[in-house]
Amino acid sequence: MKQKRPELYEFNCRLETRGNLSFLEELKDIPFEVKRVYWLTQVPELQVRGDHAHKTGQQVIVCLQGVIEVVLEDQTGTVMSYTLDNPKLGLYIPPLWWGKMLFKGKALLLGLASDEFSEEDYIRDKSAFNGNL
Repeated sequence: MKQKRPELYEFNCRLETRGNLSFLEELKDIPFEVKRVYWLTQVPELQVRGDHAHKTGQQVIVCLQGVIEVVLEDQTGTVMSYTLDNPKLGLYIPPLWWGKMLFKGKALLLGLASDEFSEEDYIRDKSAFNGNL
């Protein structure tokens, strides 16, 4: 089976003088049913977050404010980098991609996950990840 690759999604956005409204619909704008929503706030400037992979879980992450530099790596060593700085863009992260995120400019992250939280789904040891779990 061919492994899925990360990709950027552009969500619907309504620009108004009263403020911008961006939105998405599960199974239409993202490829999974959302089972968990999480957010990261008050992350110190230039703090790295993530530094793990998921065995089966899929995610879409959205930078609501500031800038988040994302580096993803698969088990073959393929590296993909993204700069998230627009809340109408979401980055799809499939299973088995090691991810690191660098937060800049008081960045706020919203995450949508395909699974409820389970520590068993996390791969936190990079050498184990590179060993093709």
